[in-house]
Amino acid sequence: MSKDIIEQVRSGNEKAFYDLYRTLRIDFIDWASFSYDISREEAKDVYQETFIVFWNNIHDGKLQALTCDAKTYLFGIGKHLILNLMKKNKRSVTFSSDEWMNVVEQSTQDHDDCRQSVELCLQALPVKDRRIIELYYLEEKDMKTIARELGYKNSDVAKKRKYEIFRKLTTAVRSNRNFWKA
Repeated sequence: MSKDIIEQVRSGNEKAFYDLYRTLRIDFIDWASFSYDISREEAKDVYQETFIVFWNNIHDGKLQALTCDAKTYLFGIGKHLILNLMKKNKRSVTFSSDEWMNVVEQSTQDHDDCRQSVELCLQALPVKDRRIIELYYLEEKDMKTIARELGYKNSDVAKKRKYEIFRKLTTAVRSNRNFWKA
């Protein structure tokens, strides 16, 4: 399958493309997050971008034939995207979902109270802000898709907005947790 994937994609066989995507997804995310010390969310974003590059390379005629296994080719694209991400991250501050969960779970006696606090804080967000959270964490969309869907200039603007929302939520959840303890 790996060798003829280019012809299958070029001829419109989306199932073959999707099957390859599903087959390599877990391996890629595990490899990327372990080998490059990036978050699983970042690895998911990079994986989606990798397949977009792969698709575009086929349809733009840049990729005519594979001289290696499709997995090797895709992981190579992913490696370059990860290295670019790491360069970019050195210049910007990120707030991972793991950090967010630590804030939510930190010093909480009763999980239900904490959950209720988070739900109240999420409901208090403007619709567009809440939608960013839903798209990223529930629907697992990449930042480019979110930017396009919500009308942001680009993925960096959407990512910055997601970061700002988390800072806002962190403060609100901490305040509400104190309220629920009283």
